[in-house]
Amino acid sequence: MARFIQNPTTTTNIYTTDANFVHDQGVAAAEWVVTHNLNKFCSVTVVDTANTVVIGEIEYNSVNQATLTFQSAFAGKAYFN
Repeated sequence: MARFIQNPTTTTNIYTTDANFVHDQGVAAAEWVVTHNLNKFCSVTVVDTANTVVIGEIEYNSVNQATLTFQSAFAGKAYFN
């Protein structure tokens, strides 16, 4: 006996928007403590005021806060995704 699988009669599309946060570090510092309140361990990209990517150390204090440490002080932005 042959069996046929029916196609679904309704389709549900679920779209989720992932939250992000931008930290603006206006005062030059070698250590930035950032509270982002995203409730997750984020990926982080840091740029200086010339928009050059800067590499540093990221310590996740919690799912809502991170400490970013660099070799020298500078101002810029940190993008949390």
